[in-house]
Amino acid sequence: MKKYKVSDYWNMGTSIGLCAAVGIVLGALLQNLTLWLFVGVGVGVVLGAVYMLCKKKTS
Repeated sequence: MKKYKVSDYWNMGTSIGLCAAVGIVLGALLQNLTLWLFVGVGVGVVLGAVYMLCKKKTS
């Protein structure tokens, strides 16, 4: 079985989707779904953008 690096799968959409999912779970647990959804999406956008900039510099 061939091993894949995380960078083969990680991109902007993945970052936003995973962080939004975490935000939804936190929002459901803390009774404020909208706030935590937006926090999760915001964090996902920032993490995805930083990763894309770092990936572009090394390429």
